[in-house]
Amino acid sequence: MSGVAPVRTGDPERLGRYRIVGRLGGGGMGTVFLALSPGGRAVAVKVVRAELAEDPGFRRRFVREVDAARQVSGFFTAAVVDADPEGTPPWLATEYVPGVSLEAAVAAHGAWPEAAVLALGAALAEALESVHAAGVVHRDLKPSNVLLAADGPRVIDFGIARAAEATELTETGMVVGTPGFIAPEQLLADEVTAAGDVFALGAVLVFAATGTGPFGAGHAHALNYRVAHEEPELTGVPPALADVAARCLARDPARRPAVPDLVGELSRLAGTGQAAGFFTEAGWLPGPVAADVLRVRSAPLPPGAPGPSVSQGAPVAGGGTRAPGPARRRILAAVAAAAAVALTTAAVVLALRSFGDDGEAEAAGPPHRKELWTFPMEEGMRLAQVVGGTAYIDDQEGGLYALDAENGRMRWKHAHPLDEDVPTGPLFLGATDSVVYFGAGSHTYARDPGSGAELWKWKDHGIHPSVETLGDKVYASDVRLIARDSRTGREIWRNVYEGFSKEGPVVSGGVVFAVVNDGTLRAVDAETGADLWRLDVGDRLDTSPVAANGAVYFGGRDGSLHAVNAATGRYAWKREFEGADWDPAIAEGAGAPIIADGVAYFENDGYVCAFAADTGEPLWRHEPGVDEAHLVSVRNGTVLFGDGDDDGAGNLYALDARTGTRLWKEHLGGSPSVIDGRLYVEDGGVLRVLSDAG
Repeated sequence: MSGVAPVRTGDPERLGRYRIVGRLGGGGMGTVFLALSPGGRAVAVKVVRAELAEDPGFRRRFVREVDAARQVSGFFTAAVVDADPEGTPPWLATEYVPGVSLEAAVAAHGAWPEAAVLALGAALAEALESVHAAGVVHRDLKPSNVLLAADGPRVIDFGIARAAEATELTETGMVVGTPGFIAPEQLLADEVTAAGDVFALGAVLVFAATGTGPFGAGHAHALNYRVAHEEPELTGVPPALADVAARCLARDPARRPAVPDLVGELSRLAGTGQAAGFFTEAGWLPGPVAADVLRVRSAPLPPGAPGPSVSQGAPVAGGGTRAPGPARRRILAAVAAAAAVALTTAAVVLALRSFGDDGEAEAAGPPHRKELWTFPMEEGMRLAQVVGGTAYIDDQEGGLYALDAENGRMRWKHAHPLDEDVPTGPLFLGATDSVVYFGAGSHTYARDPGSGAELWKWKDHGIHPSVETLGDKVYASDVRLIARDSRTGREIWRNVYEGFSKEGPVVSGGVVFAVVNDGTLRAVDAETGADLWRLDVGDRLDTSPVAANGAVYFGGRDGSLHAVNAATGRYAWKREFEGADWDPAIAEGAGAPIIADGVAYFENDGYVCAFAADTGEPLWRHEPGVDEAHLVSVRNGTVLFGDGDDDGAGNLYALDARTGTRLWKEHLGGSPSVIDGRLYVEDGGVLRVLSDAG
C-alpha cells in the first residue's frame, strides 16, 4: 500500500516551484508533503509549523540547519534540492526516496541476516563519511532515519543535524537524539563530535541484526540510564559484526573507530567493494524487504485532490483512566513511500466498519457507535491520559496539549522552548483533577490543569521520573523514590535506590511498589518512605506491577504471571505456562495483567488467559489467531483486547469474561484505549473518540 495520504483542505497548493500532491507525514516540527517540480520530479517538502516559524530563534537555527544540510553530498544520503528558510512558511525540499524505513522493515519482517547487515553498515558508514566531510554531525542517526531503496540505503533528516563548527548551538544544553541510540556524551551535554554518530551507527547495526537496540526497549529515561551506565547487549549478534558494534558502542568516544576506518572494514567484510553492481538492484536486501521496496517503487503517485477536513462533534465524558503507553506495542509501520525527513508515514483516515470475517462464530455483533469528536495527531503525538474532564496529549518534542474532553477543543497548550533543554523522555507524566505533571529539559513541572500555568517544579536527577499520585501526595521514582506535597512541591521524604526505577511506582493500600533495575521489587511505606520489603525478581519482571486484592501481580519476560503477597513480599503463586494443557510457546514477554472481579486477565504473545486471582488456577485461554493481543479493559462482563496497528490489524475483540468465548470483532483502524466507556483510537494521524465501548 502507498503511504501517501491525500492533501487536506487548507493545505498549500504550491511551495515555491513545487506543486503539492499528497501528505507524507507530520511531526513536532511540521508537515511533510509529496510535491512535483515543473519537470515532474518528486520531492519531499518539509514545512515548518506556523508557531515555530514565528519564533525568531527557531528561524535563525533553521537557516543554519538548511545551510548545513546543503553542504552534504555523496552516496547514500538524501540530497537537499531546494529550500526557502526565510519564506512564509519556511520549507525544505529533499530528494524523494521511494522505499521503507529500516525501523518499519525490521518491525514487519524481523532481524536481518549477517550479510545484509554488513552491506547496510558499509553503506551507512560511507554516508556518515560524506556527512562529516561537510562539517556536519548528524546527531540523530536511528532506524527511522535510514530509508531502504533498491539501490542502497539513504541516511536522512539533516534538519536535526548541526554543523560541527556551530558551537553556539550546543551552549544552551540542548540534547538532540533518540534514547537507545544517542551517545553517552550527548546525554551529558558534553561536546558532540563525529564519534557520537559512530556510536549511533553501532546501535543501528545491532538493531538490524537482532530486531532490538543494544540497550533494549522501555521508557526513555531507562534507556538513557542504560546507555550511560550499562554495557550494550550483543547476544545474538554474529561475531564479526559484534566486534565492530562493540567498538562503535564504546562509552569513551576516543576509543571508537574513525568513520573512514569503518568504511574500509565493513566494506571488506560485506564484499561491497568487489561485487560489481552491488547496489544496483534490491538483491542486497532480505527477500521480504526487497519485495516491499519494489512495491513502493512501482506504486503510482496520487493526483493531489484535496481531502475532507477533520471534523469535531458532540461531547464525550472525561474519565480518570490512563491510556496504555507504547510499552511492548510493536509499531509496525506500513510499507510506505517514505519522505527524506525523520517523520513516519501518515495514512488516510479509514471509515469505521464492523465485521467478524475470520470464521469464528460470534455470539453478538459490536455495539453501534457514534463518532463524538476528532483531533489531528502529528507524528510523535500520543493520547497520554484523560482525567478531570481534560484529555492530555504530548508530542515528545516539548509540546503538551490539554483538550476539553467534552468536545475536543483546545483548552491550552504548552511548548517547551526549542532553544533550551529538550525533553529526553516521555513529556506527560501524570495528572489529577488539580495538577498535571510533565517532564521537560532537566525539570519536572507541575501545572494547573485549567489554565496550564506553572505551579512549581523540581530538578530531575538526570532523567525524568515516573510519577504516581494519591491524595495530596505525588510519588516520583527515578534513581530515588521521593514523596512530595502535590500542592507546593515540598519534599516529604526520599528513599534512594542502588539503581534506577525500571517500572512503577504503583501506590495501593498505603504502600508504594516499584521495580528497580538491580532486580528487586520494592515495597515502601507511603507515609514515611521506610522500606517494608524487597523481593529479588532478577530480570523476570517485564511489566509494571499491578496491586489489587492484597497482592502484587506482574508479568515475566518468559511469559509467566506472578502474584506476591503485598504485605509480606512472599510469593502467593506463579503460572509459568508449563505442561500439555498450558503450552502456548510464549517467549516474547507479556503485558501487564488486569485484575477484575477476582480474576487475573493476562495477554501473552497472541493469547488471552484468565486465572483465579487468589490461587492462580487457570480458568480459560483464548487464541484469537493474531500475532499480538493487547488487553484494553474488562468491564460489564466483557474482556476487550486489540491486535496492534500493523497491516491487517487495528481490530477490537470482545470476549465473554466468564468463558473466554468471543462475542464480536470490530475493525477500528488503530490501537484503541477505553476510557470511561469511550473508545479513543489513533488512526492514520487522527485521534477519534467513539461512544459506547461495550
